[in-house]
Amino acid sequence: MTLRPGPLRAAAALAVGFIVVRVVYRVLFHGVDGDGILLLDLPAYPMPPPLAHVELLGPVTTGGLASAALSAVPIAAVILAFGLLNALVDLPRLLARGARSGPFHGLARALAVAWATLPALVDGVRAVRFAQRLRGDRGGLRVLSPVLERTIERATALAAALELRGYAGRGLDGDCAHPVVVRDAAAGFADRTVLTMPELTLSPGELVALAGATGAGKSTLLRTLSGLHTHVDGGWTSGTIDVVGLDRRATPPRDTSRTVGVVLQQPRESFAAARVDEEIGLSLELRGVAPVLRAARVREVAERVGITDLLDRRVRDLSAGEATLVAIAAAIVEHPILLLVDEPLADLDHATRARIVALLGALAHDAGMCVVVAEHRIDALADVADRLLAVEGAGVFESAGVVESAGVVESARAVESAGVETATPGERRPVAFRNADGAAGTPTPAVALRADAVTVRHGERVAVDAAAIALRAGERVALTGSNGAGKSSLLVALATGTGGAPAPGRRVALVPDASDDLFVRDTVAAECRRADRRASAAPGTTLARFARLLERAERSPGRATTEHTTGQATERAALDAWGGRHPRDLSAGERRCLAIALQTADRPAVLLVDEPTRGLDPHARDLVRRALEAQADAGTAVLVATHDAAFAAALADRILHMHNGLLTAAAPDTEHTPSLSAAAPITAHTLSPSAAAPTATRAPASLGAARATLATPTAPTNPSTPTIPGAASRRRASWRTVALAVGQLAAIAAFAWPLAAAAVPAQAQDAVPVIALSLAPLAVVVVLAALDASVRSAHTLALLAVLAAIGAAVRIASTGVGGVEALFVLLILAGRALGPRFGLLLGAASIALSALLWGGVGPWLPFQMFACGWVAAGAGLLPRRLRGAAEIVVLCVYGILASYLFGLVMNLWFWPFAVGGDTSISYVPGGPLGENLGNFLVYTLVTSTATWDTLRAVTTVVGIALVGRAVLASLRRAKPVATPASPTRASRVPLPAEASC
Repeated sequence: MTLRPGPLRAAAALAVGFIVVRVVYRVLFHGVDGDGILLLDLPAYPMPPPLAHVELLGPVTTGGLASAALSAVPIAAVILAFGLLNALVDLPRLLARGARSGPFHGLARALAVAWATLPALVDGVRAVRFAQRLRGDRGGLRVLSPVLERTIERATALAAALELRGYAGRGLDGDCAHPVVVRDAAAGFADRTVLTMPELTLSPGELVALAGATGAGKSTLLRTLSGLHTHVDGGWTSGTIDVVGLDRRATPPRDTSRTVGVVLQQPRESFAAARVDEEIGLSLELRGVAPVLRAARVREVAERVGITDLLDRRVRDLSAGEATLVAIAAAIVEHPILLLVDEPLADLDHATRARIVALLGALAHDAGMCVVVAEHRIDALADVADRLLAVEGAGVFESAGVVESAGVVESARAVESAGVETATPGERRPVAFRNADGAAGTPTPAVALRADAVTVRHGERVAVDAAAIALRAGERVALTGSNGAGKSSLLVALATGTGGAPAPGRRVALVPDASDDLFVRDTVAAECRRADRRASAAPGTTLARFARLLERAERSPGRATTEHTTGQATERAALDAWGGRHPRDLSAGERRCLAIALQTADRPAVLLVDEPTRGLDPHARDLVRRALEAQADAGTAVLVATHDAAFAAALADRILHMHNGLLTAAAPDTEHTPSLSAAAPITAHTLSPSAAAPTATRAPASLGAARATLATPTAPTNPSTPTIPGAASRRRASWRTVALAVGQLAAIAAFAWPLAAAAVPAQAQDAVPVIALSLAPLAVVVVLAALDASVRSAHTLALLAVLAAIGAAVRIASTGVGGVEALFVLLILAGRALGPRFGLLLGAASIALSALLWGGVGPWLPFQMFACGWVAAGAGLLPRRLRGAAEIVVLCVYGILASYLFGLVMNLWFWPFAVGGDTSISYVPGGPLGENLGNFLVYTLVTSTATWDTLRAVTTVVGIALVGRAVLASLRRAKPVATPASPTRASRVPLPAEASC
């Protein structure tokens, strides 16, 4: 048993604080006039009728103070006892056990996932605060909007990952000989067809490369085959889509978790565990495999993938390449028949890309899996791919060579058109420097930035070692290097003036890697207006600049163009095209261009951009490149950190390289930048039988033998198919409704016991406080057990987990600072967007998680859980038709009422314990209702209503006014859909009933 000192220290501080508060209350309300030496002879001030019996102040004696302090010792001892219990018990492990089975399976799983999510959330908050600092903002409640956007994206990815890993699934077996059979199929959303697939048959033991531009439908195809498109995303499909021998429309992903492995984009966002070994073995844990067998399988797979040294690492500490390898290991831990991998090579250095490509080839050709890889860098798969499928014009086509839409040819043309001279690898020749006006010639521009001996340390590690760099006006410089080389650290130092870099003032702007964190408004137009105000520019300036960046990017290389319309006409056109859209609804390339426009609104001398092409197809990369060229042509020095060799070659006048924190000129043995036209295309030769690995006849046998090694009994799981309406389901629903009502009534009784105890016989009144304290946790158990069934869908689980994590973090960061309670902003908005049941769960889960984090488990916990749950649930019961400004106004009014009511109910149950006896406002056992009510109102008015509750109301109103509209839009976009729409009745596939919360 390990002692955690944190909860014990927190409990000790609470215990001491309670004793001090008890003494202060006794002094304030004429309660320390006892024996001993007279210390202060304060006059007593009676209040006017009908509260004339209440007296403020009075004489203070040593005996009275001692009596007051001793009267608080029993409750202080209870606080210490809970702190010791919290310090000795491994609560996260208890959550993990409860997550496997039992009446709180769903909620415990959500809290366990939230616990694992918290470190990444903290990192996300830091990243968002840093991004806001880059924009010149002070943070505050505005940070909540981008942080919530991050958590929503995290929830969406997490929901898909849990569904794919078998959460609440049956684990059906599949047909090893037929991984994919598609005939006359289509997929789409509502009345829009996104993808058509006339015929597609994939075999075991082959690696299929999937090429196409961003938005062409590559991810849609993978999500259709995995089942996410219809069962999670709310899309529709038609035709025949059989995956591992099962009808995909009728079989949710959780039921094929053992036979279909999936690696999603940005795998770090999909991790549900805290450590690597736990993440790899999650699917085994979900279906009840014994821990010893699970550990053996995890180590076996880790050895195959080559990541045994990562097993004890935290997933949040993994690099991008390491995270991809871990995600692949987690996807193949059950030896699936089909492996679907989406963009595994994005944001990786050359060595890591080669390692992952080799691994995918081995899984297909040695292990006999059918591997489908969607990738923009299609040339990297040339040596291992057996087939190439092109997704173009909403169709899927077989191709025997380079697909121009995949970007290989277009990227080569972009390199040539940029005028960058390249030689053989490692022999990069100097190029003509571009002046600020874009003309080539002998450079004489002024130095825009000079830094000498920049050194950055992260703990004991030196990230940047005495780097010296000079940038001139209009110059375009690329900074290359492997993951972890120090590129981002150098850019941050230059942008913030740390590590010995000169103070940047407003002359240096940085577009960070996570550029979406810069967005805090819910429309592009609002973001641009905000940038105009901060830069003191004319209204519409930034929006027009954004439009010109996109216009310039759309011009084909070498094509003669005329000046496009500027000024008001451009602003109107941009407003019509993009102004009303949510920034995160733009394409990836458009979002980068918007971030560039926002960060250059005040015309900085230097623009720094970190990983500008992450996850972009060649067209989007070209769009961003031209946007950066426009900045350089305007005289801004541009420095980009990138892994994209072709992008660096096309953009830069010179290339710098970083290795282990050292900054040098690009060297021959580093990642060189050859023209992509020299890359080996995937041709018909690659598709020859000699290039293919094991035949289809051998694969099923090897797969069957591998899968047989894990044929262990599975633990009972929840039904994965929709519940058919009937007597049994109605009885269960009725029981849950009755239990929910009974639990709420019990909680109300526990809160109101001081006012209700007068009706209790005198001989039993001493037991009323004990009964109330016992009733509250029982009521929590009953209510949560009744609500637990609504956490049995992966989407609801993920939303609850990440929102509870952010709620806990917000509460810990804000509670206690003069009554500021930013948690109410999140609870009210979430309850409004996602409904009263979800709101009740979220309030309870946020409080429970925050208590586990800081050691706040005590007799007050169930009361806090109910009170916060009621705040969120009440917002969900408000009229549903309200939208826009009227909705925000109503929520602000509700926030004021909720803030004061929260203070009242929380004070009510605690008032007798807080004040104790022998004061003019003490609880009088068996006393008249009017007297006790009057005493309580004085207590709450003086100690809470006029101070803490008022500040809480102000904070809530300000928060809802600032971020309410954007947060509601984000939550509603993430809300699970009930039923997907489709053009034809025959192809309509309802989602499981549990997908709605």
